[in-house]
Order: sequence, then C-alpha cells, then structure tokens
Amino acid sequence: MYGAIGTAVSRFSLERNGNKVKLAIGAELTVSCVPELRELLCAIQDDGVLELVLDFSQTMSLDTAGLSLLLATGNGFSQDGRSLKLASVQPPVFSVLETLHLEKRLNAEMG
Repeated sequence: MYGAIGTAVSRFSLERNGNKVKLAIGAELTVSCVPELRELLCAIQDDGVLELVLDFSQTMSLDTAGLSLLLATGNGFSQDGRSLKLASVQPPVFSVLETLHLEKRLNAEMG
C-alpha cells in the first residue's frame, strides 16, 4: 500500500524518517485524487506515524472534497495526539483556508 517509502506513490511523493512522514500533494487536491489520497492517509495513520507533514509547495487547487479530507485527517491525527502540518501552502490555497478560518486549525504555513 504505502510500503514504497521514499518513492512516488502514484501522484504523491512520500518520504519517511522514523515516525515522521512528509507527503507531497502535487498540483491539486480535488475530487479526482481524494479517494487515492484517503487510502494513503489511512495507511499512514494506521502505521503509527506521529507527525505528518503535507507539502503543498506545488498545490494550486483545492476543492471541497480535498478540504473535507484535510479536516478529517486533521481530526484523526489530533484525537490520537499526533500532529499534522500543511507546509509551503501556496497563496491560492492559503487564501481559501484563511477565508474559511481554517489555517490555524490545519496548522498551515504559507510557502
């Protein structure tokens, strides 16, 4: 499933260092990639990862399906005492998070 640590997992790039995983999202986080990403995020969470960093440096598009997945992932990680961080969030995506007052809740940092 996500055993290919450090290699491309379809349209996502994954790196693991101990209990920390960095996952590069790609150009968009939309309904077209949410099912695949949901499966990957569930596997990461089930594997006991304590810190998940989602790299948004290439992501320019986010829709409601992607936003819903981010919120569910954030809730799951915070309930388990784990951390989720959105790193290098590009202005178009950060603007959406700010408008919805979710940038702090999702621990988003503009890139």
